[in-house]
Amino acid sequence: MAPLKPVRTLYDLSLDSVLETVHTYVVKRQGELGKYRKFLINVLHGAIRETLIERAVNMYSSNILDVLDIIELLADSSIKQLQIMQTAIPGGLSHGGCFSGQLFSKIDSANIIGLHKLIVKVNVDLHTNSSQIEPLSSVFHCALHRGLAANLRVLTLHNAADNQSLKIIGKYAKHLTNLDITSSWIVDDIGICDLLLKDASNFITAHLVDLDNCEPRAIHALSLFPPSQINKTCETLCEVKIQDTNTSSISVLLLLMFARSLKSLGGFLYFRNIGDAVISVQSRENAPESLSLTELWDTQLPFEKLSKISRYLPRLTTLYTRAACLLPEPNIVPPLTNLTADFDFVQYGPQFYRFLSYNGSSIRRLVLIDQVYSLDLENIAEFCPLLEELTAKVTVENTAASSIYLRNLKVAKVRITSATTFTWLMKKSDNILHLEVLLERDSFETSMFEDDVIMQIIEDNPRSLRSIRYLSIHMFWNPRYQNYIISCGNLTIDTAYALCAACDSLNVIGELHTWFQVSNKDVTTMADHIKKSNWNGVFQLRNRNFYLIGELFVSAVCYIEFSASTRIFFLVVE
Repeated sequence: MAPLKPVRTLYDLSLDSVLETVHTYVVKRQGELGKYRKFLINVLHGAIRETLIERAVNMYSSNILDVLDIIELLADSSIKQLQIMQTAIPGGLSHGGCFSGQLFSKIDSANIIGLHKLIVKVNVDLHTNSSQIEPLSSVFHCALHRGLAANLRVLTLHNAADNQSLKIIGKYAKHLTNLDITSSWIVDDIGICDLLLKDASNFITAHLVDLDNCEPRAIHALSLFPPSQINKTCETLCEVKIQDTNTSSISVLLLLMFARSLKSLGGFLYFRNIGDAVISVQSRENAPESLSLTELWDTQLPFEKLSKISRYLPRLTTLYTRAACLLPEPNIVPPLTNLTADFDFVQYGPQFYRFLSYNGSSIRRLVLIDQVYSLDLENIAEFCPLLEELTAKVTVENTAASSIYLRNLKVAKVRITSATTFTWLMKKSDNILHLEVLLERDSFETSMFEDDVIMQIIEDNPRSLRSIRYLSIHMFWNPRYQNYIISCGNLTIDTAYALCAACDSLNVIGELHTWFQVSNKDVTTMADHIKKSNWNGVFQLRNRNFYLIGELFVSAVCYIEFSASTRIFFLVVE
């Protein structure tokens, strides 16, 4: 039977009550927040206030100004983390600047300088007017100078960073390990330089062309910078994500040369081949024996280049590259735990199987993209016995009973063309928690995905029925470059009832809008049944919750409105 709705703790209920009271005051207030702020900070422990702020961000994100007032009421230097994202607002250019400016102003005025983790994501269109970031940046600079930078370990600034903020961070952030400035469009190579080095921007400007071309003499001269000109961030940074719009390969070069603890370098670097920069950095005379990078994104990895990189990156565990680069050679890469392979719509199956036979024994996460042809799931299971997460187009070619299992698999997002593959996954993945299935059709497959597929699995009662929490089955297929859809079967509401009754942990049944035999009335009737049974379950339409059961249950008559032009389902409540 599906899990019952949990009984909420007194602590949890109390937090909701306090937050509701605080929010009511914020909405109805007629004066300054000062005396109420002092009272709340005195009576509430810092950890409780931090939890209240986190809940406020989640619950009231549609009114960001209320959230900012709640932050002002509850936050001080004892708060260790703050995570806030501005939701989409029409005409978001000016709204985004206003939001960021007010947030950083409150951080500064409320002395919120003890943060270890700060995540700010703003909707500001810097393509059309970069001047919008100036007022918000000046306030942020002030907060950084006044002590905010000193304690930061994790910092995410989407559309909220500029070169000057990176310069201040480089000077004052002594503990920063994770920096994410993707979507910060006005950061360029000078900003990355000032993050890492003191007074080096003139050198970078004078040698832009040579550094961009990885000229050995320019790289050697850069490597001779004295320790006194290297910021503390070079010792602490482990993960950096940057934007490739205004930065060049020089930024990648600087990060690889000076951030010596760097394990992950990413962001919007899709056209970059970071492996080239690794080879350039490691080819200089005074280069260390190896780099600390554990992740590599490079779509051009011929055998000789990959062999060199493997020597320079002995700690490499995560690789993103093209399937064409993965040659069937033993020990061609260090033991990988995470592999993403781009198939470029080409059949690389036989070559890829041989690569996995040599290098798949340590892989725990496998993502295959741009596949046209299915790969044999049993081969993947045989060569990757430790696999925990799989995203791929797969099939089961041998329908006879076999001893191959994926006992460690927890998450699978698969495209399949037959019910046999779904059955294999349910029977062979004893500990699966999350399964998303997208059905497709090919010219060789004539069978349909019907209720009896699910009913037979329930009758066989595999262990997966006890573990699975999220199950999504997308029942129609939209072929590439075509403007029509093809039904891949007919699941009815009886299947949804049967799954709820048979699965011990199932919380979510997704993609019900693609089950053509399920009507709106079927869903609302079942929702009432689940509510009466006190089950803790959710129906999902695409990525929108249609009918929530439990605390978020919508007691209303609901129906779906379908827009044929956009193929989007809208929830309407009467």
